[in-house]
Amino acid sequence: MFAERRALDRLPRENHFVYIVDYPICQVDRSGQLMVAKNFASWGEITQITIDPHQRFVIKSTSGHCLTLGAKKIVNYGTDADDGSVGTLLKRYGYVLPTTTATPVTDQFRQHLAAVFPKVTTLTAIPERYAVIDCEFGILFGSQRQGDTLVQRRVSVLGEKAGIFQLAVLGFAGNQAMDLFFNRYLDNANFSAEIKLRGLKETQLTLAEYETQASPVRVLKDFIHKVIARQLPLVFWDQSNDLRLLRHALATHFAEFSVAEQMLLGKSLVVFDGSAYTNLVINRSNHAKKDAHHFLPLNGVAGLLNIFNPHQHNALWDAQTTHCVVNALAKIQETQPVILAQPRPATCGTSPAVIPAVSTSQQLVPTATTFCQLRSAGRTYREIAQQFGVSTSTVWRAVQQATRV
Repeated sequence: MFAERRALDRLPRENHFVYIVDYPICQVDRSGQLMVAKNFASWGEITQITIDPHQRFVIKSTSGHCLTLGAKKIVNYGTDADDGSVGTLLKRYGYVLPTTTATPVTDQFRQHLAAVFPKVTTLTAIPERYAVIDCEFGILFGSQRQGDTLVQRRVSVLGEKAGIFQLAVLGFAGNQAMDLFFNRYLDNANFSAEIKLRGLKETQLTLAEYETQASPVRVLKDFIHKVIARQLPLVFWDQSNDLRLLRHALATHFAEFSVAEQMLLGKSLVVFDGSAYTNLVINRSNHAKKDAHHFLPLNGVAGLLNIFNPHQHNALWDAQTTHCVVNALAKIQETQPVILAQPRPATCGTSPAVIPAVSTSQQLVPTATTFCQLRSAGRTYREIAQQFGVSTSTVWRAVQQATRV
């Protein structure tokens, strides 16, 4: 999404500011080229543009700055089309995007990427023994100096704009935990300072200890020996991002692994996707579209199953949540579903019950004995009086006199 803001009334267009998600704040030159606004370089890149209930534009950046603009200050705005990029969208308004920073994908990297898990088989049923895995990610940034200011901009490194920050694996045989426990953090020069501080906080390590233990090569070598070498199926909640970025990380450092480690990465991989399994369970009652896919969040599905994760978006806790959720879904899948019957209006039945009339001899008469019997049965004086059409005091006196005899 982008938004164009007029600077001041009666000033030419080149004084307008343009806010684009994933780009720094820009200004327009006379040719329509977008240039980084040097006065706002410290803002970093725009991360979000939303419209609040008061129709104001709320603009947030990587630096934490937030700007709220009234609709009258916005000249143009637009959102990405389904079939086009933000560059295509901006060209419709006469803008040309500023150049971006990217590390090109080399032929050697492509070869390494092809050598990591060259064959992946996806299971449709939960395996008996498996390693449930989850990743947390960090956005990749590069630092650029603009005048006296050091600005962080999002970058693409070998085709990816994010990297693995936390990698956690738990082994299970059914519902029994195995002796497989892996929880490591990865340091990356392209991560923001906030990500590194989070890693220091969660590990309780010193900076020197963290940088040593979180060395990507060291962590990935341990991952290969402790996890991949066991040849267990890997259970993901959603393999689309986790497996892709895991392969990317392993391919990035492929040349630094031993021949034996590279051979382990070259073996076929078996995976189970919890999100896909959730859709399988949901769609068993969907007659129209058995292949419909619902993109459901892990902790949202957990909540529906009455499973609570107190530390969401922590790879170790999310891995455990994935294990609990997929096994709860398996029980539902194994349970015979309730087949609903045709809804019908409420009815008393075709042969309504006949209530026999009370004969005259069976009818109660308003005597003191009758009043006492009804009182013993729990009826109140008022209820008895209303039944026989007499006053409450009459019933009370009759009962009192009968009990005194």
